[in-house]
Amino acid sequence: MLKKALVAATVAALAVLPIPAQAQTTLRVTSQITGMVVDPGKTARFDLGMEAQDGERIALSVAGLADGWRASYRVGGNTVEEVMVTSAGAPAVQLEVEVPSGAAEGSYPIRVLASSGAEQSDLALTVTVRAGSGGELTLTPDFPGLRGATDADFTFNVALDNGTSSQVQLELAGRGPDGWTVTAEPSGQAKAASISVDPGATSRIKLTARPPIGVKAGVYDVGMTAKGSGVEADLGVKVEVIGSQSLAITTPDQRLNADVKVGSSTKFPITVINTGSTALNNVKMTVSSPRNWKVDLAPQIIASVAPGGTATVEATITPSGEAIAGDYDLSFTATGETVSESMDIRTSVSPSATWGLAGAGLIALTLGGMSLVFRKFGRR
Repeated sequence: MLKKALVAATVAALAVLPIPAQAQTTLRVTSQITGMVVDPGKTARFDLGMEAQDGERIALSVAGLADGWRASYRVGGNTVEEVMVTSAGAPAVQLEVEVPSGAAEGSYPIRVLASSGAEQSDLALTVTVRAGSGGELTLTPDFPGLRGATDADFTFNVALDNGTSSQVQLELAGRGPDGWTVTAEPSGQAKAASISVDPGATSRIKLTARPPIGVKAGVYDVGMTAKGSGVEADLGVKVEVIGSQSLAITTPDQRLNADVKVGSSTKFPITVINTGSTALNNVKMTVSSPRNWKVDLAPQIIASVAPGGTATVEATITPSGEAIAGDYDLSFTATGETVSESMDIRTSVSPSATWGLAGAGLIALTLGGMSLVFRKFGRR
């Protein structure tokens, strides 16, 4: 009985003694994606979560990389090897695994290693290499081509689709012929040259092409690239410059006046200048003149004037026989397919030589008659 009582007392005493607690591990690494498929030469990106006590410093490394593979941890675009947990939590860490372009297809296991003092945690991940399965970046314009005048801005709205499984940071660059100004920027963000796009998301890009002064009519190739985070996309579109029509009408010596005589014709040259960037075809010449005047134009229709070129029209001006000395206005007009310009000149009319001789003869006869009268009556 005594022995049984002693055993019972011992068991009761042991029951009240505290049992040492097993050490609790607070460090933990997680990822919502543990297996990723990428193309050879691409980069697999895993977003990691870190759990640890406030103030813990976590050292990061990778194990199990195949030959030629590279891995790095990144926080906010910076490469890191250690992070600290604060009261706000752990920073967002991304593991980037660069797959060589010559990697054979298949599954490759890797391990994320995290340590803080005596604590350790690891996470098994798998990268599967498979051609054509890693997703890609695409650029899609609203229109494949635009048409406009030489002084127009050509703007394309482009959809940028991130078909990869990771967020990408992309640099945008436009391209075009020599002398052209081509810009690519996120819609609503003037002068921005880069953009961040989440996996599976679409962003809008504004591609603007501005031709140089004096550009000739024709079709031009412009485009843009989006490159970064191991991916790249290229876009090419067409711009058709149809040219602008404009003209000027003047004289070879810039003189806007002419001297004409009644009873005779005067030649007056006119110059038509193509100041636009496309040819002017079938330019019609017309004139507005005083009543009973005759003005002939040769030619009346100019077949074609090249950009920057000139054509000469000869006007033959014959004033009315009833015109008296003085100044008269003539208005010449050149009319193209979409443009028209006029020029006014001042004509000064002089009496004809015939009328001058007739007047002189009449004066002479008058004087002669008066002389005879004076002689006849002077004798008396």
